[in-house]
Amino acid sequence: MEKLFNPAKVAVVGVSPAEDNLGRFIMWNLINHGFAGEIVPFGRREGCVYGHRIRSLKDVPSGIDVACVLVPVSRVLEVVKLFHDVSGTRRFVVYTGGFSEYGEEGERIERELKSYALERGILLVGPNCLGVMNFSSGFVTPFAKIEHRVIKGRISVISQSGGVASSYINALSEEGLGLSKVVSIGNKLVLDECHYIDFLADDPETDLIICYLEDVKNGRRFYESLKRCRKPVIVHKANVSEAARRIARFHTAALTTKDELVTAAIKQAGKIRVRSQEEAVLAAKALQLPRLKGRALAVVSRSGGEGVILADAAALNGFELPEYPKDILDFVCSKARAKVIRPTNPLDLGDLYEMPAYAEVVERIAQKDTFGGIVFATQFYAHEWDYAEELLRRIADISKRYNKPITVFIGGDRSKLDEKKALSIYPIFNSPESAVKAMTYLL
Repeated sequence: MEKLFNPAKVAVVGVSPAEDNLGRFIMWNLINHGFAGEIVPFGRREGCVYGHRIRSLKDVPSGIDVACVLVPVSRVLEVVKLFHDVSGTRRFVVYTGGFSEYGEEGERIERELKSYALERGILLVGPNCLGVMNFSSGFVTPFAKIEHRVIKGRISVISQSGGVASSYINALSEEGLGLSKVVSIGNKLVLDECHYIDFLADDPETDLIICYLEDVKNGRRFYESLKRCRKPVIVHKANVSEAARRIARFHTAALTTKDELVTAAIKQAGKIRVRSQEEAVLAAKALQLPRLKGRALAVVSRSGGEGVILADAAALNGFELPEYPKDILDFVCSKARAKVIRPTNPLDLGDLYEMPAYAEVVERIAQKDTFGGIVFATQFYAHEWDYAEELLRRIADISKRYNKPITVFIGGDRSKLDEKKALSIYPIFNSPESAVKAMTYLL
């Protein structure tokens, strides 16, 4: 599996000089994401793409670690056999659709391909997939250009859908969360979610795994893989309604799995089940923080109205809001203009305009054993955004030093907020409610 994500020599089968050729896009991704290995393109038409000569399939060299195959379904098995026999290739990424999700002929070809692969110990990704991505090494192989900025980091994604994989890449990068590896598993003919979970569980470049699945073919193996994995795993399981079942059957040939059984397996393995991408990203952001000890929260807000919202969210999520000790209130009052601070939790900092004092308040609260975590909500106006980066760095330091989760919501200019998220200094949550909800993933 290691060479599947870190090959030295890669074949791309199905390349032509045409501007809209999908094999050409695979090469574009490899080159533009900085893949340092050798790229060998193959196709029916002679020519040159990005400085690489297109070879005939009669000219297959030895030593191909991974073959990326994008040819018509009727030719896939022929190409796999050729590379395995001539080059000794044991790792294939098959993008082609039209197998069991399409009809009887596709099912027949799929059975033959699976039989051949299993007999010879071939590791096959897909078919009907978007490809493999290792952003740390530049081995990025989708047949669609990944042109947007991808933040490199330590979250890996396993997705049964290529489109959903792309959505997760976008969403995690937009939130300032870095990606390590992404694999689109498609029909998972040979390699399924369990193989990838087992690999990523030992991957030194992965700290957190997100899975998007439409079915689970072997519930016992799935549970065991989750249980063995000592890293957090967030499972976004779809295909739970009758309408979704009809669509999924023609998407990745996914069959329904009893939802309550999947949920029970995930919970019993100590992992997180979510029902939307938004919820998965929220959980991923939360899991960048220390664990929460107990249900007592300190809530600090610059807006009285947001304080009310935060108090409701805390109650709805089962959290307690103990009173603040006198020394905290005295300190806040000493920094406030009107010197009037209501001794409540949430604590209203609306009368405090000294920006560095926000971090001082948070640190003094973090020192108190009364509170297991802190929710900090603020709005920034005009020149105050100049302080945002320093505030986030100080909060990151406080959270680490006192080993307490601090969830942060910042309201205001969206473009400036996006700039701060892109710095990847510290997770920023998108609403007061989500800043509280995030704490539920840390219990």
